[in-house]
Amino acid sequence: MKRPIELRSGLGIMLGLWLAASSPLLAQDVTGLDSLERADGKGVSGTFVGDARSGFRFVPKDGSAPVIIDGPAEISLGGTGPSATTGVPPLEVVLGLGQSVSGQLIGLDQTTIRLGEGPGGRPVTIARHGALALRQRPGEALVLIDGFETIDARRWTHVGEPKIVDAPRIAGEKSLRLQADGTAVTSALAEPVLQGRLELAFHDTAAVVPGAQWFVDLQFRGERGPETVRAVLGWSEESLAVQTTGNIALAVQRLARKPGWHRLEMRFGSDAAEMSVDGNTLAHGKGPTGPLIEVRLGTSMTGKPPEGLAAHVDDLRLVRLTSVVTGGEVDPDQDEVHLIEGDQVFGAIQTADPQRIGIDVIGKVVLMPWSDVSALHFRRAPKPSREVSGLLVKLAWRSAPGTDPRDLDQAEGALVAADDRAFTLETPYAGTLVIPRDRLRRATIERIGLRLVVDPTAHHMGDEVSRAPNLLDPPQPEGGLLERGFTLSKAPDPKQAASLVMDVVQVVGEANGLDFSHLVRNGELRTKVSINDREFDYLNRYITDENSTPRRIRLPIPAGLLKAGENRIKIVQTGRIKDPNYFDDLGILGIAVEITPVGETP
Repeated sequence: MKRPIELRSGLGIMLGLWLAASSPLLAQDVTGLDSLERADGKGVSGTFVGDARSGFRFVPKDGSAPVIIDGPAEISLGGTGPSATTGVPPLEVVLGLGQSVSGQLIGLDQTTIRLGEGPGGRPVTIARHGALALRQRPGEALVLIDGFETIDARRWTHVGEPKIVDAPRIAGEKSLRLQADGTAVTSALAEPVLQGRLELAFHDTAAVVPGAQWFVDLQFRGERGPETVRAVLGWSEESLAVQTTGNIALAVQRLARKPGWHRLEMRFGSDAAEMSVDGNTLAHGKGPTGPLIEVRLGTSMTGKPPEGLAAHVDDLRLVRLTSVVTGGEVDPDQDEVHLIEGDQVFGAIQTADPQRIGIDVIGKVVLMPWSDVSALHFRRAPKPSREVSGLLVKLAWRSAPGTDPRDLDQAEGALVAADDRAFTLETPYAGTLVIPRDRLRRATIERIGLRLVVDPTAHHMGDEVSRAPNLLDPPQPEGGLLERGFTLSKAPDPKQAASLVMDVVQVVGEANGLDFSHLVRNGELRTKVSINDREFDYLNRYITDENSTPRRIRLPIPAGLLKAGENRIKIVQTGRIKDPNYFDDLGILGIAVEITPVGETP
């Protein structure tokens, strides 16, 4: 029915749920141990381990007998999060309700989305037909990104002889080496950045060399002239330092230099600035009075530098901070590029790489830099996923250090292995994910079975346009009929049970006391489901509340209804007796088929 609910349209639905779901994960204590949640709400400390061949179990810390994990369970995972030297992934692929995988984009074409650094720095290839969107971290726009695999002359000018070397490195295959003889590289920004965040990885040997320095300079266009912040990262002192010019005034907390890779981060804007290394504050205070116009990485030396003295830099990113713009028109039949300022470009997205996006607009390919783009929304032309089977779970993990809710990823699939190093997850659309254990925060266990996603996209069934904000996605109704086909490798055998699993919102419930429930009990306003032309159930009887937030329901599929090969699902709405064309307006946010051992149907 036409009841207001607290949801954002489009991908905002998933973002809102994601943020809400993430808060308990972010608030929990991180002890390094896992915790199995008991029915009384208390947790048992221990370790969750196992593999698909031998089974999965929870081993209590107190030495009591392991608990076999093959059915519904909630396990808090004691991951301490990525190391402080890990960068913030610039992009995330939205895979379905509450699911996303973050990383560094390598490329996008008509069939795949390729991340060079997914969970734990491993590459990930995602089927494009299973992705809803590719978006930047909300509130940020990428201005400059460089892993220094080469020195791009379009971005950097240089003095001296900077080199690209194989080692040391922290990401990709190469890093930038700056000799201690006055070598420098400079990037003059095409568009000044008023508020932003710069981060980069740097390697320190902790060697102390009098008269030698290497530094990162950020030059700003101040109200009264140039203003500079310089982070001195070596070599003349045993500690890191910060120097400023112009009206910038920063209180500096000197940090001792340590050998190895480290991450420098600087946030600036609104007359304030702060700088940190590996999450430890280095400087903070009154920031620049104007925008950032130049980034410079360089060295200086009094006299002749010692043989081999050099700075090494990798994985540099500069983002502009923006407001989060939501809403806009939704056209499920076209791709859309959502711009930072809120404008939209519709067409057919052809390519994307770390620097720009190409979209075909009425026969002409338009190129746009990521600095102008907040998200790519893909047209809704879903295809069924591959089958995954085993212990069906949803895993949640952190993609960056800290507790920012924007950096929590989640994915569903079949768990292959869980050991002291990593969890391996077979997913429907994102292939095999290997997630380091120290990043994992939660495992929601369903049960052993097979899962095939029929449709990961959102649909608005009904007859009325959602004109008010924060209602159904898409706003335009798709009518009272939704059909989807899928292929099974084999039919369930007599020892297996099958379920149609659906994520739904705003379905009229049949339970007493709910609005319009008397009509549903009378056979009106029902949303019926059939497989292979046989009607077997309806959604309304599984809804016991207002269904104002998405809920997962499971409809048992009668034995013999599914078959090997092609199958077809049909969802049909009934109207009111007095008006057969008056339908319930509701959201179908995902459809899947699950096959489990008999007696294991949720």
